[in-house]
Amino acid sequence: MKNFSFILLFLFGMLLTTQAQYITPGNSQAYTLDDLVDLSGGTVSFENGSFIINNALTISATDTLKITEATVLKIAAGLRPEFFGSIISNPENGEVIITAVDTITAGQGFDGLRFEDSQANYIANTRITHGGGIQLIESEATFEYCTFIHNSSSNTSSVISYSNCSPIIRYCRFVENERSAIGSGANTEGSPQIYFNEFIHNTNDNSNRPQLNLGPGAVDSIYIVGNYVEGFNDNAGGISISSLVGVGNTKAVVSGNTIVNNRYGYAQIGNNISSRISDNILAGNNIQNDPMLGGSGLNFYGTTTTNKAIIRNNIISGNLWGITTQEIVDINLGTAMNPGGNVFYENGNTGETYAFYNNTAEDVSAIGNYWGTNDLAIAETYIFHQPDDGTLGLVTYEPIKTLEPEFLSFDLLALNNPQLENNISGTVNPDNFTVTLEVPAGISLTNLIPTYTVELGISGDPASEVAQDFNENVVYTLSTPHGSEAEWTVIANQQSATYDLTFMVEDEEGLALAGAEITLEGIGTQSTNDSGISVFESLEPGTYTYEVLVEAYEAVNGSVEMIDEDLTELVVMDIFVNLAEAKTEAIQIYPNPVQDILQIKGLTAESNTIKILDLQGKVVFETRHFSANSIHVNHLSRGEYVLIVENNDTVQKLKFIKK
Repeated sequence: MKNFSFILLFLFGMLLTTQAQYITPGNSQAYTLDDLVDLSGGTVSFENGSFIINNALTISATDTLKITEATVLKIAAGLRPEFFGSIISNPENGEVIITAVDTITAGQGFDGLRFEDSQANYIANTRITHGGGIQLIESEATFEYCTFIHNSSSNTSSVISYSNCSPIIRYCRFVENERSAIGSGANTEGSPQIYFNEFIHNTNDNSNRPQLNLGPGAVDSIYIVGNYVEGFNDNAGGISISSLVGVGNTKAVVSGNTIVNNRYGYAQIGNNISSRISDNILAGNNIQNDPMLGGSGLNFYGTTTTNKAIIRNNIISGNLWGITTQEIVDINLGTAMNPGGNVFYENGNTGETYAFYNNTAEDVSAIGNYWGTNDLAIAETYIFHQPDDGTLGLVTYEPIKTLEPEFLSFDLLALNNPQLENNISGTVNPDNFTVTLEVPAGISLTNLIPTYTVELGISGDPASEVAQDFNENVVYTLSTPHGSEAEWTVIANQQSATYDLTFMVEDEEGLALAGAEITLEGIGTQSTNDSGISVFESLEPGTYTYEVLVEAYEAVNGSVEMIDEDLTELVVMDIFVNLAEAKTEAIQIYPNPVQDILQIKGLTAESNTIKILDLQGKVVFETRHFSANSIHVNHLSRGEYVLIVENNDTVQKLKFIKK
């Protein structure tokens, strides 16, 4: 009887165990949370406006959990949903919140999310809090616009822990999590793409872990670009890439990041690592304040020269050490052909300035950097190397980069000033420390946003892209880290309003006259186009006199007053009449219209000049010393023409039509 009771209890326990989990069928279906409520037999429920995962949940290979609406998903303490299939969490509006059922009692968080051999995961606009971290094992995942806050290390040592995969993490926020925000193991490979995220006060347990704790890379490069990494806990560093057990061949791009107030800024530890470190700000990474334990803006530690880095155009300031190298590494801080462009200032400890401490026997090229001074002799004192200890490698740093408080450019960009049609580039004059802006008429000077550039390391007050009232001159103060300062005066000149003057030239019958020469006093001469039009552009207000000349037409003189708008001036030209009072009888022509031969009656002079003009004033026929009484016109095209007869006494004109 006892044995039978035991069997019944065992079977009942097995039944409870079976009912205490739900595994999707693996039939290549997409499931919503509502679907899981209906199918899971209580593993997933909906209570008081939230979905709740009460028991173990597995999304099988080929299946997908799809969340497309703003949702609160709560997960019971100790549970860790597993994904062999995939998840798509991307609400059309609002956000998905994945959190614990109990977010108040210590130790009641859920154990995170686990992905293994899971592909095509996309998590966006999702907040994950009070969980044990996300574990990615050979799984593809993209995270965008997510927030990770107050997560523990009950399941992983990082909020996102990856193994033999390369997640994409963009535009996310990691805030006050117990351990590192992103990390991987020492014996696995992965090349995460980490773009434009915020990492604030992570490693909240104050363990000796950086906020980004990355292991060896995979075939592709690791990208850490455009992130903001702010520390608070004095044992936690900023970013570390390490390769300690001979796994992989790591390549990394670390660019455009701001790394501030950590125990150290960036550390590259181990061998078989090649990185390019550029355009970062590494400042104030000194919060532990123990130079024997950290405080470097950049630190490199290796045992062979396969720990390599090219370092360009970084600002490294306010750290206990600017850059430190240990054991054997191969870094390049600048060459004659490719200067470093790095800016070091105010790095130091125990009363000494240490821009670069080369604690290796390797020589380092560090040409073209600013070391916190324009004085070469002082720069030498900021670099600890062979002259200070004969066992150390030599740092070649000449010529150094110098800084002067000068503008490189000062512009008003249409992108930032919608009232502008085009960008305005200021004229920078370093001789008298002025910038002159020529602002078009009609543009208010009251609220313009300037954009200026200076050499890396120069600070300006007011800052670039801060609106100013340019009705009065604006003074900008530029300063170098070594204390040189200059005041610049920015002058905005309001250009006078200008307008266009359009001439339309035609004959008395309203036909356009091409080639008319129009002289505008003080401006110049232009000719009309085939439509009889000529435009004088950008004239300031005022009165302008003009003269219009067309061959075979009387000259026209006039004036026009430009006040506050564009104007059009119509000029009607008259064909020449007698230049002198005619002493002969009027000349006659016939037949009119004419086909072949035009007869001329009344010529009394022995020598005449005969011209035939079309109505655009173009001479199509001309002969001198003419004394006959007819002209062949069969070569002319159909249309109207003007016959001009000139002699010493008179000029007469007659119109005719060629058939």
